[in-house]
Amino acid sequence: MSTKERLNVNLDKELKDEVAKKLSEIGLDFTTAINIYFKQIVYQGKIPFELTGKKHYSIEEVAGSNWRDGLDDIEDEWEWNTMLN
Repeated sequence: MSTKERLNVNLDKELKDEVAKKLSEIGLDFTTAINIYFKQIVYQGKIPFELTGKKHYSIEEVAGSNWRDGLDDIEDEWEWNTMLN
């Protein structure tokens, strides 16, 4: 039989309430959820999900791979200023 220990964690109240609601919806309590999480850390040898910063999209992801098509046909202010001088 394994020895149990208590773990005290400080959480933002709103976050705790939101997590409690989600866990209740899937039939888990905090202890079970944390045990699952910790067991996955041991099993996988890492945090069991990807941690990333804010994604910065490339122009290709936003405008498509052919975003350059037709750029030569667009007149811009710089072109007008060079023509006037």
